[in-house]
Amino acid sequence: MVTTEKELSVQAKQNLSIFRRALPMQVKLHEIIRSLGSTEKLVCLDIGAENAMMSYYLRKKGGEWHSAVTGQRECEAMNSVVGDNVYVMDGKTLPFKKSFFDVLVIIDYLERAESDESFIEECHRVLKPDGRLIVNVAHIRPWMVLRPMQQMMGLTYDKKGLVRPGYSESQLFNILKHGFDVHNMHSYSRFFVELTDTFAQFFKARAKESDPGNEKKIKNIYSLAFLPYRIAYQFDMLLFFTRGYNLIATAKRRAWRPRNTPVLVDGRSISEAVLHKALD
Repeated sequence: MVTTEKELSVQAKQNLSIFRRALPMQVKLHEIIRSLGSTEKLVCLDIGAENAMMSYYLRKKGGEWHSAVTGQRECEAMNSVVGDNVYVMDGKTLPFKKSFFDVLVIIDYLERAESDESFIEECHRVLKPDGRLIVNVAHIRPWMVLRPMQQMMGLTYDKKGLVRPGYSESQLFNILKHGFDVHNMHSYSRFFVELTDTFAQFFKARAKESDPGNEKKIKNIYSLAFLPYRIAYQFDMLLFFTRGYNLIATAKRRAWRPRNTPVLVDGRSISEAVLHKALD
């Protein structure tokens, strides 16, 4: 049974306080929940949540939830929020038996996996034959004007502990295509929210360098960014025709069968042509 917000531990309430001020986290959770559908009576797994409150609110959706994290420190932080069913991954395999889950949610972890294809195959192993997969990743494409700015500010993917900066629509499709039918893929979080979050992440990184483990500083940064986030979100509504800086895909498991992608005369794969046409 999921605890109420009043019953959360002190550390968990700190996570909640940060989550309530960090609009990008809330938007990400909203997009994931929108893609999830009903989870009542289902066995579900979330992997890689940055803030434990994301796992907390996913569990409030109903069903039996489990969480997988990358280290013991993250496990303790997650346990303080959700209470149980938290496991540490070794980076290559998931500590679950075959065909255990109905739903699996990957939250910004695919960029961290040494071999993303092997990790997706491992996710395929633990999903039931008709299981669903939700994948959230950073979105990369040409002419994303904030990416050079983020690099100049030291917010590079390697400094964040990532193996790769993110995925385009076709790259994500190609990772999933061997064992999943991709039903939906869309981007979110546009220019102004991403710009505001870039400055928040810059000051957050500096705070962590100067005083590691001081969650109060992180909370203060997000408190200062709270109003700018809201204003940026309103401006982003005017940019509905543009693609966002995050990408989310919904897919259904099928038998694992490697697929070679035919190439068109212009050099694009069929998946690229179809996805770009759908997104235009």
